Amino acid sequence: MKRRPTQKQVLLLFDNQQTEKKGAIIRKPGSNRLYILFTYFGRRVEKTTGLDDTAENREKVRKWFNHIIAHRDDGKLVFSEAFPRARDEEKSFFAELEGNHYAPPPSDISMGEYIQKWKTEIIPFSGSRINQGDYLAILKAWIIPYFSQKTFYDLTRLEIQKFLGSMKCKIGKNKGKTVSKSRAGNVITVLRALFENACDEYHWEVPDPFRNVKRHMPKKPPKKREIFRFDEWQLIVQTFHPWYRPMIEFMVLTGMIHSEISGLQRGDILPNHVIVQNSIVRKVASDTVKTIYRGRKIPITQRMRMILDEVLARTDSLYVFAERDGGPYLREGFIEDYWSKPFENSGIPYHPPYSMRHSFAAWSLLIGVDPLRLVNLMGHGSKQMVFEVYGNYIEGIEEDYWDILNYFGKDYVEIKKKPLAFYKNISCESLCESHGPESRNILITR
Repeated sequence: MKRRPTQKQVLLLFDNQQTEKKGAIIRKPGSNRLYILFTYFGRRVEKTTGLDDTAENREKVRKWFNHIIAHRDDGKLVFSEAFPRARDEEKSFFAELEGNHYAPPPSDISMGEYIQKWKTEIIPFSGSRINQGDYLAILKAWIIPYFSQKTFYDLTRLEIQKFLGSMKCKIGKNKGKTVSKSRAGNVITVLRALFENACDEYHWEVPDPFRNVKRHMPKKPPKKREIFRFDEWQLIVQTFHPWYRPMIEFMVLTGMIHSEISGLQRGDILPNHVIVQNSIVRKVASDTVKTIYRGRKIPITQRMRMILDEVLARTDSLYVFAERDGGPYLREGFIEDYWSKPFENSGIPYHPPYSMRHSFAAWSLLIGVDPLRLVNLMGHGSKQMVFEVYGNYIEGIEEDYWDILNYFGKDYVEIKKKPLAFYKNISCESLCESHGPESRNILITR
């Protein structure tokens, strides 16, 4: 029978004042692994974490173990879920005790109070910083105002239907109008996660209030993608703020989006190409872009070169389209402070910034760019997106053909053929031998 280590045989970590009643993190003599030690329903529990004793692992175990102890003290710990590799008899022993422990019904749990706990205990440890920010923003803007005074008992299919019907845009030109289906879907995703976490924590077996929720989602006619007529675009460019004018022209010449423009660095500018590989979303820099297809290589035309030369000479910043202080361009505030004003001053109907990307696609198709090439330039996964979403925008702008062609430049439309320099010093006989008799004509013409 194994001897249980005494207090002198274990090394208490972090806080030597901790007691077994509250819980301790220990390391045994001769082992470099971290263990946890605590009591549960009066029974001593000692478990290995499987992690070596490093500074990083100590902090990781500390956070996880604090969570375990907090759940134990609140009567919410489920031993079999916290320690799935524990012995079956041990899990059965605690399951019986937990089964007799009081679990509050949904009518006793305020959604507002649970949300506050959820924000501090769950969200900080789930997903990326961007996803965490999205969750917090949705809670603040939509879920807390509507559900904070309700209990989980009130979260029914009828209540969710009412909630969806109440969702109206709060700012911008669509203020007061029904939100988009995608926006409503994002909010429902967070609300569902909140509900499922509460059910797991309190072991509720209740009807799913999100069943058939799709039938109650906002139904709005498909929104037509807006593009610029060329004279409209020219007027916007001429009246735009001088510092950001090169940037918006570069966006309409490349189809790049805000996050890609924000993250574009000097090192991404090669002699003949722009490499799209970095992004900044909600002030968070990343060395990845929106999807695997968005990482791409865009040939530099003469007009693009002029823009790059201008903006790279303005600052010594790491970023191509830097702000005056050298920091990266950030989308936040740009629409209100700079994008909207030229429309107000010129009387041109408002176009959202994404119209620059739509215009790039539609204009490219108009002047004869191969759709398959456009797929690569835009960073799409298939040509279906180009044909179905952008293909119908050509009608009505045919008279802009020559203006758009001159704007992009013939070097954008014409693909340079590879030189046949590698044929030099190769005999006609050896070429015909490997590539067939028709290759003789290539050598003759050169």
